[in-house]
Amino acid sequence: MIYKKHLPRMAVTLLFFFFGGSSATWASRIPTIKLSMNVSDSNWGLVLLFLSIGTLITLPFAGNLIKKLGSKKSTLIFIILYFIFLIGIGFCGELWQLKLNLIAYGAIGNLTNIAINTQAVNVSKSYKGQIIGSMHGTWSIGGFFASWLGAVMIAKNIPPSEHFILYSSIGILVSLWLFRYLLPDEAKEEPMELPKKSKFIRVDKNLIVLGFLAFFAMVSEGTMTDWSNEYMRNIVKADKKYIGYGLTAYMAAMACGRFISDFVVRKFGSKITLIISGSLIFIGMICAVLFPTLLTTLLSFVIVGLGISAVVPLVYTLAGNSKTASPEQTLTVITSIGFIGFFLGPPCIGFLAEKFSLQISFTFISLFGIGIIFLVRFFKIK
Repeated sequence: MIYKKHLPRMAVTLLFFFFGGSSATWASRIPTIKLSMNVSDSNWGLVLLFLSIGTLITLPFAGNLIKKLGSKKSTLIFIILYFIFLIGIGFCGELWQLKLNLIAYGAIGNLTNIAINTQAVNVSKSYKGQIIGSMHGTWSIGGFFASWLGAVMIAKNIPPSEHFILYSSIGILVSLWLFRYLLPDEAKEEPMELPKKSKFIRVDKNLIVLGFLAFFAMVSEGTMTDWSNEYMRNIVKADKKYIGYGLTAYMAAMACGRFISDFVVRKFGSKITLIISGSLIFIGMICAVLFPTLLTTLLSFVIVGLGISAVVPLVYTLAGNSKTASPEQTLTVITSIGFIGFFLGPPCIGFLAEKFSLQISFTFISLFGIGIIFLVRFFKIK
């Protein structure tokens, strides 16, 4: 019976693993795809912007769609589509094809993110204290594993198409198997407490702060995901066999940080956790800029990973437990704003890198760590 009680948590956790691995699989092959398309940094920044466009497209209807389908069914449908569009990226021979595929990939990625986090919030309600950090930790482990696999694929000259088919096929099969264990949505009974709530969210001050926190954290996260390998290649001048380990070091640190983040939040509270997180993001980014050698950069990326690790799970937990609207609605707003940051950050990095340098770009991103510290003072929770 105890084992059965934990099955939904284990199922959602495993899906987080493959969800995180999908985006890291794409990110790990960005240098290969960018090189094959013969695109400059600034133009590549424009290409990455199409992921943001996909996210924005889903913003008006995502919450209601997921509420209508239910988070269980939505999670399966969207995560499978996410794997399918990952495969599509590998077969894009022209830039326009890649842009269209990235719009779909960004849109489906946002829908998957909202659905799976709604599942996570529902599951967490049967546990004491925060547990979403550990689920997001598994997302990071998936990213770590996928970035390591990407580094191996790059070293062995395996084309992205074959790499993406391999990863996505496993992900689809595992998702279909796990579907039965996901938590069914309650049959519209709970909303009795929220009588005649508007379809539109009543945005309070806390929700605005949470939105900005998600944005700042995910700008930093998107930058690390999409540009850490480029930083290793262009600034650190790392040997080809070490290029992929910048992203791997970052992902490993973020995974470890997320597994301890639940404990840190329970021990020190939300505000102190966010202050520590913002400080680590700033310190890690600045160290990468000031000391661009192989070892110091890897260590710097580890610090950034630890800093980013706690912010998003904490923000999603607080948003999902908001009293102003349903979890689907609040998570739609917060995750969409966060994903806009995730996809908007990398194009901005491309523009700044083209105009100045990648080091200047990373210096700019370090300020988002300061921004997180600044926002904490407006947050009304312990």
